[in-house]
Amino acid sequence: MNLNLLEKSIIATIAYYDVLDYPLTGFEVFKYLINPLHIVELSGVASDTEIEPIGKIELIDVLEASKNRNLSFYIEENNGFYFLKGREEIIKIRIERQKISDEMWKKTKKIVKWLQFIPYIKMVAVSGSLAMYNARKESDIDLLIVAKSKRIWTARFLATLFFQVIGERRYGKKTAGRFCLNHYIADESLKIDFPSLYNAQIYAHLIPILGTGKSIYNKFQQENNWINNYLAFYDFQKLKNQQSIKINSFLRFIARAKEIVLNTFIGNILEKLLRFFQKRHIKKHSSQNQGEGRIVANDNQLEFHPDSPEAGIIDKYNQKMLELGFKINEKNSGLNKN
Repeated sequence: MNLNLLEKSIIATIAYYDVLDYPLTGFEVFKYLINPLHIVELSGVASDTEIEPIGKIELIDVLEASKNRNLSFYIEENNGFYFLKGREEIIKIRIERQKISDEMWKKTKKIVKWLQFIPYIKMVAVSGSLAMYNARKESDIDLLIVAKSKRIWTARFLATLFFQVIGERRYGKKTAGRFCLNHYIADESLKIDFPSLYNAQIYAHLIPILGTGKSIYNKFQQENNWINNYLAFYDFQKLKNQQSIKINSFLRFIARAKEIVLNTFIGNILEKLLRFFQKRHIKKHSSQNQGEGRIVANDNQLEFHPDSPEAGIIDKYNQKMLELGFKINEKNSGLNKN
């Protein structure tokens, strides 16, 4: 069947989210549309294939293309949701997970607001399944924390201590509804150096909920413009702020007071000590892990995904696309066998 690139991108986008049991609204198909040029690169489609330039594609173009007869062989629509043909049951799954996510969001905002009293935390964002409103009962709550440069180890130690004291830190088999502090980045080094379709979709869903304003999140988007290679409309995500936590002046005052003390040789010594002990702890535990994932531990980024689901999701996506008649070879972000 002769499909244009926009139609192929729509199918690819819906197929990717099918792996996650997540039907998309027409607006979401547009918002998270896989870049047609990325489809060209993977499938070897002739570069002169006729398609309107990507910058001129509007929401109405995606909605109209989704209703084309050609796509009826691949996708269906019901109650405003688009899904692969024969997969209508995932609408119920999405609705059920939406309810779970709504309750989890209440807990998240209630607890994360207290991070305002911890020094050197510049932004907190929710990622993963909760950011998509696709959480299960057993899901944890993934946080991405932006810390002040040269104080990332101090910020991590204090944040971990806080969640440990209140009994909400994920560890071992205690995961459901607990906070997974798996990603820290320094505010002067916001670029993520592991591009992939999986990561592009993850960071497109990122929801900043606590910070000093929009500037850090906007800078994060600018530093990670590689996402545009995978998604057609990543810049659109700057509107996502519906879960922002109101700044508490008293808590911020406490944090600033601590920073005044720690912005001295005392803080420099503490940062070095915390770096030494945390690195030693990370090295010990990473050597024991045999999963397929990634652990990064340096002064700019701390990422702890020793058992990342990325490889499995990408493999399932590639297989699903092959079953639909599209031979592609999407790559993961370069995960390691630990």
